[in-house]
Amino acid sequence: MELVDPSLMERGQTEGIVRCIHAGLLCVQKDPADRPTMSFVVLALGSDPITLPQPKEPAFSLCKMVPVHKSSTADPSVNQMTVSGILPR
Repeated sequence: MELVDPSLMERGQTEGIVRCIHAGLLCVQKDPADRPTMSFVVLALGSDPITLPQPKEPAFSLCKMVPVHKSSTADPSVNQMTVSGILPR
């Protein structure tokens, strides 16, 4: 839940948020054969909850986000919130 904007958490939509994240993780599986079809994603995010398979480790992941004030003296951030990067595995 640390990935979720706090304003969304206040609305009590945690189950739907977790479901969207879960479906997103299924869509970025390394092996395309492990990825769901669009019809499955639509069904998974629809009104009738279905059991989703456990996602495997994604092909890539973000290691961590570093606040701008801890990254460097140069400010590469457009909005001065955070700087993140994708590191190869």
